[in-house]
Amino acid sequence: MPPFLMQGIRFTVASTVMLSVLKAKKVAWPSRVQIRNASLIGVLLLIGGLGMVTVAEDRGVDSGLVATIIAIQPMLMSLWGGLWKTWPIRMQWAGMLIGMAGVLVLVSDNGLSGTWSGTSLVFIACLSWSFGSALSRRIDMPSGFMATAFEMAAAAIVYLLLTLITREDIQMPSMRSSLAVIYLIFIGSIVAFTAFTYLISHVSGPLAMSYAYVNPAIAVLLGVVLSDEHVSTNMAIALPIILVGVAIVTNSSRGVES
Repeated sequence: MPPFLMQGIRFTVASTVMLSVLKAKKVAWPSRVQIRNASLIGVLLLIGGLGMVTVAEDRGVDSGLVATIIAIQPMLMSLWGGLWKTWPIRMQWAGMLIGMAGVLVLVSDNGLSGTWSGTSLVFIACLSWSFGSALSRRIDMPSGFMATAFEMAAAAIVYLLLTLITREDIQMPSMRSSLAVIYLIFIGSIVAFTAFTYLISHVSGPLAMSYAYVNPAIAVLLGVVLSDEHVSTNMAIALPIILVGVAIVTNSSRGVES
């Protein structure tokens, strides 16, 4: 399935299901300002962040490589805190330098499975996702599940517009593709994204981003098992270096607002 259409369908269904359930339970509707703010965060996270990753993978960038680069997001989260005069402490800087060393090892691999343009999109996605996450903690957002629902609804509208603007080639999807989208609707969107939006509003930023610890290892394993992807020497060296850097940043962020 073309990337924008796939994500548009995913978030249209997921947001419709969530908003319908919330309406049935007579949950209070957010204010206009809250809806506007949630829409902005939805675009930053799900278009600038997830959307760029989707396009990168559509261009052939391996899922393991994508997840390894995304592991720098907790470090970026600490840096964005500087906009609100909450700069990283010394140990956070040390962790970020270690993590970036791992990224340099990774990108120096001449055998990277993916174009440089695709890999660059993943870095842009990291910037957008981490900034959106940091910003969401500092603006008036809808409470509870309403925030998730409106973020996904805004992303759905933009994705469907992008489908029309880019004139994506729409064909009947295979059964395998359809099942994958159904999985993303319920597990990736309603369950996982809701869990993330809850964490980002209840715990410290870097701690909420600590899912990046396990994503690379799981993505590399699934890529090898399910998609015949290969792990290069540079990637095997870079992954633990990046994770050590992220671990230092996250552990030193406990009790530090960012």
